Amino acid sequence: MSLLRKIVAVLALPVALITLMTEFSFISKEKQEALEAALAQNLEADFTPVFRFAIASDVHISTKDPTTAERLAQMFETAYRYSDSHPSYQCLDAVLLAGDNCDSGADGEYEILKRVINEHIREETQMVTIMGNHEFATTGLDGYERQMGEPRDKHVVIKGFHIIGLSPNPTDTWHTPDQLFWLAKELHKAEKDAPDKPIFTMQHGHIWKTVYVSRSWYTQMSVPLHLVYAMFPRVINFSGHSHGPVNNPLEIWQNEYTQLGTGTLNYFEMERDIGDNTVPEGSRNAAQYLIVEVDAQNRVRIQPYNLLTDDFFRTPSNTDDPAAPLRWQIDDVFDKSNYVYTAARKKTATIPYFAQDAAVTAAAAEDGKVQVTFDQAKDDICVYGYRISFYDKANPQKAVIEKEIYSEYYFEPMPETLSCTLDAPAAGDYTVRVVPLNVWGGAGEAISAELTLQ
Repeated sequence: MSLLRKIVAVLALPVALITLMTEFSFISKEKQEALEAALAQNLEADFTPVFRFAIASDVHISTKDPTTAERLAQMFETAYRYSDSHPSYQCLDAVLLAGDNCDSGADGEYEILKRVINEHIREETQMVTIMGNHEFATTGLDGYERQMGEPRDKHVVIKGFHIIGLSPNPTDTWHTPDQLFWLAKELHKAEKDAPDKPIFTMQHGHIWKTVYVSRSWYTQMSVPLHLVYAMFPRVINFSGHSHGPVNNPLEIWQNEYTQLGTGTLNYFEMERDIGDNTVPEGSRNAAQYLIVEVDAQNRVRIQPYNLLTDDFFRTPSNTDDPAAPLRWQIDDVFDKSNYVYTAARKKTATIPYFAQDAAVTAAAAEDGKVQVTFDQAKDDICVYGYRISFYDKANPQKAVIEKEIYSEYYFEPMPETLSCTLDAPAAGDYTVRVVPLNVWGGAGEAISAELTLQ
């Protein structure tokens, strides 16, 4: 079937089917357990890179905040330090920026961006950038092409690996039909030119219902983009825009292809699933990016780096193995039945639990508030948050107050205890329960405390 006929056939799929593809996985629990066991074994196997790049997004270079330029410089410095110290492959082949590189797209911001790049990039490293939505605030597409001296969309080949970048146009999260046809043609070229290799792509906005925060922040062209990428299972697509924490297990997603969130060098934002609180306290405590490597077997390893700790991320510190490095590895980009990071992970996910000596206290505070303090729960992947509920002992069937909060898994070190202040209910006797939640919404057993309000 010709490429054009493939595109026409795929674009004819009903939206309901597209939603089904992005929401569900039909892999059995037994198959998922076998895939995860094989991956765990391979993660510890020898992995000798033959290609490496760093990728970040949402740098938000600002003339008013020098920290933005400093963090971008640190990204270059740490990526080169890692590459230089590698025992077998001392090369950083590319640096990718997946949009919102500037806070508003002003000329002064571009000048800072280019200065940081020029001061740090080496001859061996190719720079690949695309636009985000923030660049449209002032100079827009014309400013990007004038300042960066390159077109909005690009297809580069580095050491035989194809990298394709798609900028939004003509507005901040839109892509034109011409761009989609261009993308499909370039992917087809990459597939023919390098039939044994993964294809790396990036656009600024997430594909809807893929990685973390993609239900809240996503490109308006999610459906057609998804359909194009779905024709090429070897695609490993990167996107930003959402500022979701890169150590959230949902920042990698596989179904018809592989999708990853790039985190942020600036500030966190969250999914609208815990109290509609998308910008948590301490959100500026965020500076993270990814180092991506491919070995001779075309296995792909992704390692999230935390600039604030100057080290690779560990699994969140409340997991059963807090010293384990956080790494994602794709051993087979060709066969979708071997995808590991699918919705089927929910079937094998453990339920978070509190240690036997974990405690919770609840006490009246000033201004009609109650403060609840408790020890963090544990999990083998990540404790996402907690549901705090007040039950009236005289009528214990339904909670009179309920609030969900984040576990602050996105901070390193993660706090060992959490405190939350809530509006106090009426005078009476209450049981306060705290239930731990994982990233898939699974709830563990509660710990509780008694509270009497006068």
